[in-house]
Amino acid sequence: MNYTHILEIPPITDWTNLLLLFAGIFLVILISEVIRKKLHWSQEATRKIVHISVGLMLLLTPVLLKTSLPLLVISLFFTIFNFVALKKNLLPGIHIDRHNLGTVYYAFSFLVLVLLFWTDYKIIIIAAMMVMAVGDAAAAIVGHNVWEPHIYQLIRDQKSREGSMAMFVVSAVAIFMTFLLYPPNLATSSHHIFYLLLFSLMAAVVATAAEALGDRGNDNLSVPLLTAFVLYFLLSGDKIHHFQFLIGMLLGGTVAFFSYKVRFLTANGSISTFLLANVIFGFGGWKWTIPIMTFFLLSSLLSKLGKTSYDEIFEKGSRRDYLQVWANGGLAGLLMIWEILKPHPFIYLAYLGAMAAATADTWATEIGMRLGRKPRLISNFKPVPPGTSGGVTLGGLWGAFLGSLILALAGLGFLPEYQPIEKLLIILLLTLAGMTASLVDSLLGATVQVQYRCSVCQKITEKRIHCKTNQTVPISGLKWMNNDMVNFFNTLAGTILILWFLQLFTLLIPWQGPY
Repeated sequence: MNYTHILEIPPITDWTNLLLLFAGIFLVILISEVIRKKLHWSQEATRKIVHISVGLMLLLTPVLLKTSLPLLVISLFFTIFNFVALKKNLLPGIHIDRHNLGTVYYAFSFLVLVLLFWTDYKIIIIAAMMVMAVGDAAAAIVGHNVWEPHIYQLIRDQKSREGSMAMFVVSAVAIFMTFLLYPPNLATSSHHIFYLLLFSLMAAVVATAAEALGDRGNDNLSVPLLTAFVLYFLLSGDKIHHFQFLIGMLLGGTVAFFSYKVRFLTANGSISTFLLANVIFGFGGWKWTIPIMTFFLLSSLLSKLGKTSYDEIFEKGSRRDYLQVWANGGLAGLLMIWEILKPHPFIYLAYLGAMAAATADTWATEIGMRLGRKPRLISNFKPVPPGTSGGVTLGGLWGAFLGSLILALAGLGFLPEYQPIEKLLIILLLTLAGMTASLVDSLLGATVQVQYRCSVCQKITEKRIHCKTNQTVPISGLKWMNNDMVNFFNTLAGTILILWFLQLFTLLIPWQGPY
């Protein structure tokens, strides 16, 4: 990726066009406010007018402007302006809920797209924003106006099947029409139109899934960015990459569907798994797929076998929800995107470190609950009741060792550039990183993870709701540091530790290594 474009000095015409664009956006906002008050339109209607109008204006910006700096300025301005306006309730016509950061995410996503894709892939900026401008708007319009819509709710926002279908169709058409308007260069020129249509459909599937999972406006960030990364991978790749992504999408959909059916995942966990699988399976192929599949399938089976006697303590049950999916696999997805944008040999090993940590933590918990005896709190080694956050057992330590070792072995076959002795070293270091990260997880659980007390039964629990409907009271830890955050820091620790171990070993004993 080339980021030198941000240093280019814009000509006067760029600043002139920027002022015109500013004026156009503010004019649309002003007119929508006037119409809303005069005609008593709903806030949702005026918000969609602004949404669509601004998106269509942004469609022309890569053509009107020669440099990226004016676009970065305007997107940064509106990111800050929309946040302030939201908090101060300055534009009620477009800010329906003060907790909904949709307008902020909308501007910020454009900022990120320009930073990443301005130099070589302006078409990606246009296509991704068109999905937001017309695809997302179509989902809302159809969902609110269809007779007796089929409503579903994955997180907090209500969606409809009819709206999601409209999102898919309109997004696919919008991307395809953008391709026809600004034809990209493809190596597969013999079937140019066919591939462009295929790319449009695949990107629209991802965009629709991201919109369905949207909560309080965060789809204004996830939809354009995921759409852009998918299109970047497809437009910059060859036929092998195109086929790989298609297979990854089908495999991800199959895993997500059957995992939901056998109750490994909740509905929102299933959609999250599908999106994560599109990134990891589709972009990374079998090299990245096998390790995370090893973690997911084996850990899900272990979780399914137990936790029944500790359901009143643990925050989550055996079915993984969307927060658990992203807590354990979100960092892996980010590393995959990093590898696509700026490849480096250490990224895959960092990924294995994150997955080794996630596997070690899950296995330590599940095996420790079955085989562990007399758990002790890791912070002071005092005996604690089974299931206490931060409690460790000898059986749990063995579980962490086995889990991280199996994960390391799952990635062994994809390290052909290393000698056998170096592969053995990497396996040992990954196992050590996973085990150590699981201890970091336990330490966080014992010290800063939020704990609640039920006022009815007086039990200490990770749950906010206990004894059916009773609101629990926080008694220790940080309110934002729940089990999902602890799991995320566990994977982050695994990533940092494996890179640190490798760097340390390289300094002590010179070898080929990833550096």
